Amino acid sequence: MSCNPINNGTFNSNNLSAVANDLLDNSLGAISPFNEFGKYFTGSRAIIKINDKLFGFAFNVNFNINTSQDEIWTIDDWTPFELAPKRITVEGSISMFHIPGKGPTRQLVQANVLSFLFHKYITIDIQDQTTGQTIFKTKKAVVTSKNQTVNAGELSRITLQWKAIGWSDEIAPFYPQGYNGSSGSAATGANNGFGLDPDKTKDLIGF
Repeated sequence: MSCNPINNGTFNSNNLSAVANDLLDNSLGAISPFNEFGKYFTGSRAIIKINDKLFGFAFNVNFNINTSQDEIWTIDDWTPFELAPKRITVEGSISMFHIPGKGPTRQLVQANVLSFLFHKYITIDIQDQTTGQTIFKTKKAVVTSKNQTVNAGELSRITLQWKAIGWSDEIAPFYPQGYNGSSGSAATGANNGFGLDPDKTKDLIGF
């Protein structure tokens, strides 16, 4: 803060007012969608894109990334010997208002009864419109279910459940330095620094 509220161990009225103003400015500025340096991300700053198109009628999105681990037990140990990577699952939901003529099937977001076996992956991209920072992104997602409510006197709402392969967030996926025992830098060069096939790596992580 720009002021020093303490004057000989006491607060005076002018400094107390300045403190209150500073606290208000800092609090609102931290979450303001218009503040380029806002510290905290809020839903009002979010942009949701599906298949690289703005999904303007979506008002809520949730996602869960589960990096599960298995406990490896040995004889006569009362704690696990180690935790071993098991599976990675990515899933979530998107809620939206129903605009007639612009539903999920019409927008090619969800398969219909005949395209179910042939429907392509969709992309989901959540960005901070203030900073341009990627919050979540996946290039291999599939809608697995749709729930719609239609009540008299209320806006009709649709909730889509989806699953995905691979994801990216504030930092693009990369292998750790020395992944294969070498001292090379991580995820650099045509072979990702580890002699790995770039195409296979992209298939593995979805990017």
